[in-house]
Amino acid sequence: MVRLILVGYRASGKTTIAEGVSRYFDCPVIDADEVFEQKHACAVGAFIQERGEPSFRNEETLVLRELLKVPDVVLSTGGGVILSKENRKMIQDARVPVAWVSASVAETQRRLALDATTASRRPPLKGEDVYSEVAQAISDREAYYDEVAGIRIDTDGKTVSVIVGMVVKWLVACGNYSSQADDPSEGASS
Repeated sequence: MVRLILVGYRASGKTTIAEGVSRYFDCPVIDADEVFEQKHACAVGAFIQERGEPSFRNEETLVLRELLKVPDVVLSTGGGVILSKENRKMIQDARVPVAWVSASVAETQRRLALDATTASRRPPLKGEDVYSEVAQAISDREAYYDEVAGIRIDTDGKTVSVIVGMVVKWLVACGNYSSQADDPSEGASS
């Protein structure tokens, strides 16, 4: 069974936080977008351009279904996985902790601009440019992230180690895991 699921908008920090949490608990991390790209032998952006977002969302559901069966991993999902009611139900039915990793609109836009993979992995969703759609997309998705998550972690202005520490403390407080060290951020790089 999956150990932890991270949801949140693109560039919120899900994959980076997943890697830190996985190091802390000494378990593998899986990035759903990377699995999708390996399965389809192309970047998410290329897939959407070639086959359209509805086809991508259908395939994303198939990938999620398989990944939820993988034991003892930290799963970083794609930013739009929660748009599907079926996906939200699968995430809830997995009965594992779900953390919503969030960032402000300005911070998200900044991170997208700094990420060299934005063009290939994070295509515009509404025909606009990827930066101008951030505010509306986050607003449209917030209720869905909230629906599936047990905690919301705001990443603005925090180091990776601080955020990983917050997630680990939450997991321990929920009774899901025991603390392995005095400093939950140990093993996380900042």
